[in-house]
Amino acid sequence: MLHIIQKLYDENVLISGVDQGNKSAKFSYLNRDGNIESFAIPTIVAPAEDKKSAVEGSTETNSIDKKLHLKITSKSLSTVNQERYVYVGHFARNKNGKMEPAYDSLQDSPKSVSHSKFSSDLHLVTTLAGLAVMAARESKEEVYIPYAGGLPVSEMKELGSEKALESVKGTHTIEFMDGPLEKKVVTLIIDSGKMYGEGAITDLSLNFDVQAGDLVETTLQDRLSNTYALGDLGAGTSEMIIFTEEGIDGNLSQSLQVEGTNPYIDRIREKVDNMEEFQTLKELFDLDESERAYQSREEFMSEVIEPAILEVIRGETASPVFEVRFLKAKKKTDVTEIVMEEIRKYANDHKKVLTSAWNSAGVDDLVLVGGGLLFGYPVFKEVQEKFQELQGQEWVVMPDKVEESPYFTSKGYLIANFIHITEKEEEGLESVES
Repeated sequence: MLHIIQKLYDENVLISGVDQGNKSAKFSYLNRDGNIESFAIPTIVAPAEDKKSAVEGSTETNSIDKKLHLKITSKSLSTVNQERYVYVGHFARNKNGKMEPAYDSLQDSPKSVSHSKFSSDLHLVTTLAGLAVMAARESKEEVYIPYAGGLPVSEMKELGSEKALESVKGTHTIEFMDGPLEKKVVTLIIDSGKMYGEGAITDLSLNFDVQAGDLVETTLQDRLSNTYALGDLGAGTSEMIIFTEEGIDGNLSQSLQVEGTNPYIDRIREKVDNMEEFQTLKELFDLDESERAYQSREEFMSEVIEPAILEVIRGETASPVFEVRFLKAKKKTDVTEIVMEEIRKYANDHKKVLTSAWNSAGVDDLVLVGGGLLFGYPVFKEVQEKFQELQGQEWVVMPDKVEESPYFTSKGYLIANFIHITEKEEEGLESVES
């Protein structure tokens, strides 16, 4: 298959998968060597100046995806402004007028107030920015993207694949206004593709990988029964996909009635902002009351929560220790009690709903993936060990590389895309030869 990938690559066709998340958008794609590369961009967008800021240009990181000041021209954006200047991801988190999927932590509503993904400029801008970064990383100025992405099961049932795909189709022009790619222009051409229900395709990344252009089996195939429930734990929503011997059961598969990680992270940040240590520093420097210790969920997750949980996954410590830095000071403040309170709430809420849906479905195994698996890992691990003591077996099946679980959905879309495109290319070659 590598020759097909390289042929398409040289024709500026990039095989990819996009997971539009409520915390971050994940992108997986095949490089010219036929191997998967993945990265994430926080789902944050802010209005930007129409020119580079000299001050910011001298102080910010030189990483492509960390400094996204873009001009985006696309008819897919809302008609009010189809040519706009934006800050995206990390670069938008401390900007005025920033937008990110919202949740009112003061309300008890069980629903997130983020907009549906198919119609949201917030998600579309983040997606186009990520695809432009993908093209730039491969030194491409014009790329053809056979799009592979997805939506929550509830939205997919309502909209259908074709209508959802129309939201990203078209020719999109992205100009980098700042950073290492300043003045570089990337054109994205999306004229084909498919949208899937979130979680419905993740089983591909559980069972397969793409290495050097070949589809290879993972070790998880030996650990899973023929029937199982897949819990895809996201930032905004959590999905339960039921796999039987006949394939996916669309009736039993569902969006779970439980919040993703966003509201739990928001409550942690709120408590951290109200800590006496931070309030004292704000008074010392006469900072505005609205000043945040961390500017976004993504920043808090990447700098505080994920490093501590990865230490547990790697076996470096038995229990995570979460620490924050106020105003970027070197001194760290232990906030483990605050963080673990919400992690326990999240894990307990999810283990109840997941186990109930799994038990009702009547399938053998329950497997978990997604960013929520990382977030709730310390408690999920405790439950796993206790269930093992009581029943002599695993409560849930976890992927071999738990730390890569946030990318399982985008990799699943990519693998589905890879299979579809390579089969189509092989049929074309056979037709020509005959």
